[in-house]
Amino acid sequence: MEIHNVCIYHCLHCGRVVHAELDEEPPKCCGHTMTRACEETVGPDESGAEQAEGRSEHDWPIIDADD
Repeated sequence: MEIHNVCIYHCLHCGRVVHAELDEEPPKCCGHTMTRACEETVGPDESGAEQAEGRSEHDWPIIDADD
């Protein structure tokens, strides 16, 4: 099983939290660059790139705290 790390970013303005791949530019939200909060180890079926594909700065995937 291959695992890798993805970054978790946080918007200081609205509180949105998103995943992104390590080699990507930090996402923008509310007109500002999001703050890198931490990294998460994910399995082969999960990636920040898959979540971010085709999304604008206002519809990044939100991480549900209940997951």
